[in-house]
Amino acid sequence: MNGVHLTMVSSNAYIQAPGLMKKAGEWISRYGNKLFIITGEKSWASVSPALPDSLAAASLAYGVHRYRGECSQTEIDRLSDLVPDDTDLIVGVGGGKVLDITKAVCFETKRPFVAIPTIAATCAAVTNLAIKYTDDGVYEGFDTYLTNTLLALVDSAVIAKAPLNYLAAGIGDTVAKWYESAASSSGKNHNLATVAGLQMAKLCYDTLTRYGAQAYNEAKQGVAGDALQHVIDAIILASGMVGGLGEDDCRSAAAHAVHNGLTVLPESHHALHGSKVAYGILVQLIMEGRPREEVDELRRFYRSVDLPCSLSELGIERPLSEAERREIARVALLPVSTMGMMPFPVTESMVVTAMKQTDREYAERFS
Repeated sequence: MNGVHLTMVSSNAYIQAPGLMKKAGEWISRYGNKLFIITGEKSWASVSPALPDSLAAASLAYGVHRYRGECSQTEIDRLSDLVPDDTDLIVGVGGGKVLDITKAVCFETKRPFVAIPTIAATCAAVTNLAIKYTDDGVYEGFDTYLTNTLLALVDSAVIAKAPLNYLAAGIGDTVAKWYESAASSSGKNHNLATVAGLQMAKLCYDTLTRYGAQAYNEAKQGVAGDALQHVIDAIILASGMVGGLGEDDCRSAAAHAVHNGLTVLPESHHALHGSKVAYGILVQLIMEGRPREEVDELRRFYRSVDLPCSLSELGIERPLSEAERREIARVALLPVSTMGMMPFPVTESMVVTAMKQTDREYAERFS
């Protein structure tokens, strides 16, 4: 081993409870009084009136600023220019793109970050990176920061009422932690932090396969039951700690790279990040030569939580040309992507072949 290089990635404080928005102002007031809030229309509606009432009760001054749909440099610059000089905290209220753009604005303006996730679709609330896209939604890369989330406030009752596809996407994105960290750490010396990251990834996988289907059914009823609260903590808290502990040895690999490649297809833009990643896991397992039984077991789990097992289930129903498949593979293999974390060289033809096999096997055995 060559020592340990660790920037511990987790929030300074993580609070999860049903009905938490009624006490959000009380928590936030411990860290500052003047807030710059970044959110979206639906996100803000999902925490209203509880969050605004709570902020008013705590005598917090704030302005609400809507983002325009993408975590792009253009939008980061626009919002950063709006931050008043006397701002104490910048608060992101919403999903992964809202939280990522808020982190980027915090970095640009040198302000602490408070996360209020309104869905459980990613671990963005506790991670120190922001995934960036063009203004048109095509993946560009990601930035990492040396500061962590100051405060994460997770109201499981709000998440229970969010659209189900976000929860499914969060499950897909988090299941990937186990498969990708196992791949990216393969063949490397494991220090204690890497071992801890791998164990956290396995904990995520075990929690989701045990509670995922039950949590999904609770969310269908809009109830923040025990299973859903376990799954929320796996998706947001434990998932974020995988890379926080393991650093580059426990980062994304082929599954996220396939996601990045899929963004070249306009039809994929409506599909959530975690849904595309879930499909990417299947592609990764086939490239790894995993046993058919293992891949089919994962497909059966996907079906229990409505995750996509094929391109058509991602909403890409037309046949893709070879040129389009090669373009997906090309972007997946870019240096800014994460295919390079795989323990063996990956070529464009390997990606194209694995995608075809993924769809073919699913059609043969599950249709």
